[in-house]
Amino acid sequence: MTVSELFNAEKIERKFIGDNFDSSYWDSCDKFVGDNWSRDIESMSLKQGAWLTKILDDCVEKRIEGKLYE
Repeated sequence: MTVSELFNAEKIERKFIGDNFDSSYWDSCDKFVGDNWSRDIESMSLKQGAWLTKILDDCVEKRIEGKLYE
């Protein structure tokens, strides 16, 4: 599975991070996800995979949070 497939499975578009978060940390997250968008997750190091999981979890939480107020 690629990073894009993982994010798409959670209904998170590529531009979601840039559109919903604003800090230097999230700029780094956005760059990491973008640089690895087509990469196979299994080829990542454990540290990269853990960070990707944290980024995705935060994005899903933000997406759900946003739906509560629509």
